[in-house]
Amino acid sequence: MEAPRSAPRERERERARTTSGSDQVHSWILVTSHVLSAAWRIARASVMTALSLLSATLSYFRSLYLYLGHQLKWWVGYLQRKFKRNLSVEAEVDLLSYCAREWKGETPRARLMRKLPEKLLFSQGCNWIQQYSFGPEKYTGSNVFGKLRKCVELLKLQWTEFSGMRDYHKRGSMCNGLFSDAILECKLYEALKFLMLYQVTEAYEQMKTNKIIPNLFRLLFARESSSDPLSFMMNHLNSIGDTCGLDQIDLFILGYSLQVKIKVFRLFKFNSRDFAVCYPEEPLREWPEISLLTENGHQYHIPVF
Repeated sequence: MEAPRSAPRERERERARTTSGSDQVHSWILVTSHVLSAAWRIARASVMTALSLLSATLSYFRSLYLYLGHQLKWWVGYLQRKFKRNLSVEAEVDLLSYCAREWKGETPRARLMRKLPEKLLFSQGCNWIQQYSFGPEKYTGSNVFGKLRKCVELLKLQWTEFSGMRDYHKRGSMCNGLFSDAILECKLYEALKFLMLYQVTEAYEQMKTNKIIPNLFRLLFARESSSDPLSFMMNHLNSIGDTCGLDQIDLFILGYSLQVKIKVFRLFKFNSRDFAVCYPEEPLREWPEISLLTENGHQYHIPVF
């Protein structure tokens, strides 16, 4: 009789356990839902923050790009306006080269136009010396006077020092030191060129007043390319040290300018009467003698005896 009474109790306990399990599942679902919702809110906030930061960064770089482009455009326009050349005026050209290029004919007018700039420049006192070239350095303008003065002073100093040196070995050491300095050597060459130009100018002025001048200068002025000091400088002297060396007439003038007898042994004329040639041919008796050696008449060597 006890069994029927306990059955309802067992059913109630079973029902209570079932209800408790359902409540637990429901609670876990609620907790999980809350966690996922919170995680989504956090993730969405992070994404929105990142997107806002990226948008601000892109906007900043776009503004910077536009600003730099505007500044660059302004500066380009400014420099173009500042350095824009007047297209109505042609570029500066050398007058002598221009006339030689534009008047190539052999008519009297063409020859006159080629010679006119030289006569014009030569008539302007010493201004024509501004056409002097220091080897490959062309047309230094008004700076030519200061540069030539320094070269001549250097030559004078070296000449005095070498002249006072009696010891053969010390003089040889000094020569080796001199020719190992390319800049110093070039300055001495320019000084020698200027001395040659000075002697040509002096002879030209004397010839105009019917004074007696050495025959070598008359031969020089008889050439169309060196009829006066300016044409000699432009057509011959400026090229020395740049594109050519000394011609025979130049050696005559060099020897006369330095007051030395330059004796050249020409190997290509061996066993002929022209093997040894002196420049100038009739130097004064007290002039010292120096020797040079050449294989082809263009390159010269200093023999050591």
